[in-house]
This record gives sequence, C-alpha cells and structure tokens, in this order.
Amino acid sequence: MFIQYDEYELLELFESEPILIAEKEAGMFIYSLSNALGFKLVMSLSVYENQCNVSLSYVDDIIFDIQLSNVKSMKSDGKQIRINRKENKIDVIIGFKPNFSLRIDNI
Repeated sequence: MFIQYDEYELLELFESEPILIAEKEAGMFIYSLSNALGFKLVMSLSVYENQCNVSLSYVDDIIFDIQLSNVKSMKSDGKQIRINRKENKIDVIIGFKPNFSLRIDNI
C-alpha cells in the first residue's frame, strides 16, 4: 500500500515543489513553507512506507514535531490538509490559512 494524496493539492498549499530525498520513484519528499512571521512548517513523506513527519517551528525553535506511521491518505480543502491514519482513528489536521495550525482529531 501507499499514501493516497493529490500532488497538486500539496503544491497549492505549500506553494512550491517538494524536495526529493531520493529518486522520484522512491516516493520520498519534503514539503516546506515559511511565513512572514518567522514560522516554518515542514512535512516529509515516505509514500510507500506510509510515514509522514510534520514539524512546526518558530525561527529555529521547534514548537511541534510528530512522526506518523500507518498513514492512509491526505485530503485538502484548500485551507487545511487532513492526514488520515489506518489502524487508529486519530487524524492530524494541518491548517495553512489564515495562519499555520496543527490539530489532533479523534473521529
């Protein structure tokens, strides 16, 4: 299995192409976005290993960092992205607009 997501949704939210960690076929990417206030959001994906790491930092200080395994899919509504996990019912929601936000959500 692999993480199901729309590459164009991530491009729209992160406003840039991802950094390739290996060959594109390996499915390992790093997306990042900084804002004018000094906050930086970084999301790394390992598509075929069903893993996703999310980090929010301010200047050089990490505010939030989470490593997610068993990631099933990612869906966006243009303002946020929901990271759905397979076995447990805890999702992570990353907000982009109007500001960065992170929320852990029980379904």
